[in-house]
Amino acid sequence: MTAQTAILAQIKAADTIIIHRHQRPDPDAFGSQLGLAELIKTSFPNKHVHVVGKQVPSSAWMGEMEDIPDSLYDNALVIVTDTANEPRIDDRRFDYGKTLVKIDHHPNEDPYADFNWVEEGASSTSALIYAFYKEFEDELKLSDAGASYLYAGIVGDTGRFLYATKSETMQVVADLMKYDFDWFEINQRMDTISLEAARASAYVYSNMVMTESGFNYIILTNEVVESFDLGEFGTAFIVPLLGKINTAKAWAVFEQQDEGYFRVRLRSRNTVINEIAKRHGGGGHKFASGALAKDMDEINDIIREADQTLKEQTEA
Repeated sequence: MTAQTAILAQIKAADTIIIHRHQRPDPDAFGSQLGLAELIKTSFPNKHVHVVGKQVPSSAWMGEMEDIPDSLYDNALVIVTDTANEPRIDDRRFDYGKTLVKIDHHPNEDPYADFNWVEEGASSTSALIYAFYKEFEDELKLSDAGASYLYAGIVGDTGRFLYATKSETMQVVADLMKYDFDWFEINQRMDTISLEAARASAYVYSNMVMTESGFNYIILTNEVVESFDLGEFGTAFIVPLLGKINTAKAWAVFEQQDEGYFRVRLRSRNTVINEIAKRHGGGGHKFASGALAKDMDEINDIIREADQTLKEQTEA
């Protein structure tokens, strides 16, 4: 029995299904969570399906999260989408249910669920949800709303089709665009930023540091981030900015958290950088990873490691 078949059996058997995703959600987290919820609701109208996690005002256009009581978790099936590691799951009640399912496309280094379906090569978890629908198309129904969520998730996680895009990805997108939703509006929403974010972008371009090897980085302290009043918009939009420089081979955003440590977002064009992330409390894809740095000393360690990795690639 495949993981997909086992997951469908769990969905059929459950009366209540609660879907989680990761903290600081991106479009794929929302898209896979809401898309799966809509797929289940449309296919099995008598089931009780809920989506939980922190509501992010800037992403409210994608959908609303629910505030549900603990009692709903009794005998519930809990599904977590797009979340590689257990500590990143939003709403810590994920283990209150009867059965736990993980659906994800990141490296499966933390198989925290009873049923784990992980395909690292997939462009996004939203694409996996569509593949799940297609595999059991004779039993499942995808609505226009469900298609719109999955489309938004794929667009977001591929960086408008710049990353992790294969012919299979574009075929899925073409299929989704046949549904009745305004994909042009979704593209427009995902390609705009606030005035405050534009000013923050200018700061990044003026203060980024590029090493001789091609490692481009920016360090954002609490004071810097707060000065731009980004609110719930967050700083995720900054990551691709550094990669737009034609001499950048890898790049990173070091963002200080309220607790004092720094969240690290690591990216590269074609240099494997997830091993660096693993050495600093993180992990992820070969060319897109996350890590943690407790202070400036650890930030400097990461910069040196990335710089050395790029130099070794050049010399090879």
